[in-house]
Amino acid sequence: MKKLIQRAIIGLVLMSFSLVSCQKDNTAQQEQSTVNAKPRYSTMEDFKQGIAQVVNLIQQYQIAAYLDTLQNGYPDRNGRKVPLQNFGYSILEKLNGNTEQVASAVYDVFHFDGATFSLISYLMKAQMVGDISAQTLATIAAKIPLPPIPVAGFAPPTIIDTPKIIGDCCTDNVCNPKIDILVTNTYKAPCGNYEKKYSGYAANNTLTNMSGGKMYRFDAVISGCPCPGTLTSSVTAPAGASYGTSTGKDGSVTVLPVSAGTYTITFTYTVCGMTVTKTFTLGVG
Repeated sequence: MKKLIQRAIIGLVLMSFSLVSCQKDNTAQQEQSTVNAKPRYSTMEDFKQGIAQVVNLIQQYQIAAYLDTLQNGYPDRNGRKVPLQNFGYSILEKLNGNTEQVASAVYDVFHFDGATFSLISYLMKAQMVGDISAQTLATIAAKIPLPPIPVAGFAPPTIIDTPKIIGDCCTDNVCNPKIDILVTNTYKAPCGNYEKKYSGYAANNTLTNMSGGKMYRFDAVISGCPCPGTLTSSVTAPAGASYGTSTGKDGSVTVLPVSAGTYTITFTYTVCGMTVTKTFTLGVG
């Protein structure tokens, strides 16, 4: 009887130790699997390279900066104009300067306060007067990276703050990937200025009754899994539609719908053997 009691006590001790060990392991895994998000900005080097590519394309297509505006807000084709590459070179020069000059260069590119005559608005005006196509505009605009610094009036997409991975990421971490689609920025006709009211997460991933000629940047915001994966995207437009679209180096999608109809922007993310998909619906007209 005494031996049975001793064996029972030893068994309980071992079971207790096992339970404590499991709790410690689970806690460690939970701590390792905690996924935090942080704002996503470009590196300064990536931003410089992106703007340099934009300037090269501006030079290649001989794009002009239209300085005068008609009463309806559209650029005056018969008004003053200068080579847009000159403006681009001044931005690149500032990007090699001090902190204040870099901030000024970033402002010149985006004008998130809605002011006129940003680099993007000049590009849009060139498309409005027919100097470049909607596709060419989307191709050039998609090469403009996210700002390399925080900017007032702009909320950047987020990125997973990936912890230091030890061992096999997919087996050692909880992975439940999720995609949210952010309307990162919007630029409108006829002035080509930044339009803040459509930026953010749209209800039901849908915008309807949009006017043609707006340019949108969409970003897939990934959450739920700290492991690296693969992001792809596609854009479906109405049959015979006039529009432009291009994918950025960072996986963003730029869309410039001209014709009325329904456009869908789909992101697909594959990680740790799982695939998730999310679609945004953009209704024009």
